[in-house]
Amino acid sequence: MTDAFRAAKLARKRRTKWWREHDALAGVILLSAFAVVFLCIRFVDLRLPGWLTALGVSPSGVNLFFGTAACALGVRGLRSKGNGVGLTLVYVLCLLEGVFSLAKAFAFF
Repeated sequence: MTDAFRAAKLARKRRTKWWREHDALAGVILLSAFAVVFLCIRFVDLRLPGWLTALGVSPSGVNLFFGTAACALGVRGLRSKGNGVGLTLVYVLCLLEGVFSLAKAFAFF
């Protein structure tokens, strides 16, 4: 049984050593993953109002949907424990965006 543990430990050390020797590749992979996720979210964010309008949802309904979702995400994030300053700022901005979207939905502006 100890041989299996030793083999797993050795394999983990080799993988760690390989990634340490290829920092540039690790950075490119990480940045590419973030870019792909960002572009996918951005694509859906730009197209979703048009898709909802095509389904018959009014523009104020789209604002109501986005405002509710953003407020819920902001409140959920602020209530969670262990957030740093950066995440807290993101959640506050998300909450503010939700409040402004809801204000637009109810024609306060």
